[in-house]
Amino acid sequence: MSARTTKTFEDRLLNELQRELALRAENSPAAEPARHRTITTRRALVALAACAAAAGGALALPTSTGGAQAYAVERHDDGSVTVSMEEILLSGQEKAELTERLRAEGITVSVDKPRSGYVCAQPRGDTYQPRWNLTSLGDPSVMPKHEYTLRPGDALVFEEPEPAGRVSPTASVYAVKGAVEPCAEVPWDGKLPFEESPKTK
Repeated sequence: MSARTTKTFEDRLLNELQRELALRAENSPAAEPARHRTITTRRALVALAACAAAAGGALALPTSTGGAQAYAVERHDDGSVTVSMEEILLSGQEKAELTERLRAEGITVSVDKPRSGYVCAQPRGDTYQPRWNLTSLGDPSVMPKHEYTLRPGDALVFEEPEPAGRVSPTASVYAVKGAVEPCAEVPWDGKLPFEESPKTK
């Protein structure tokens, strides 16, 4: 196994934080022994996220492989939050991190996985437009980021139906003003999410 020779963003951040702590320890009075706390990559990233949130800026955390994540969160002075995603299919870890980040702003994230051949009955609330899905992404070179500005109490929804053969409902993401209704599964009628959706009887 060859040793890793290139440093990721996480490695550089961790090294910089360790160097800063070492400098502070050298310059502080030695009245009592300093207690050293191990700085893990996770702690460093959590600290970075907290600093970015306090500053009200956008944040795109690195992934475990060192690349930029597919989403960013920006908090505004009026309490609203803008979520922008490069793609609507986030990994499980990314959705978990995004859920935790938005929960701190009073916004919920719902990840629904209807059974094969089923979708969630619509409407599930008053939605912000548009509703993005895999078949409506268009040309990636001109398509803007998938972006929503949400307020405390709102919800961001990921619907990811299980595949149902060669023709299946597509994954989609949308935002709801206020709380989102639970996913009530109904048979898929073959229509795309942005077309007329099945209604609850």
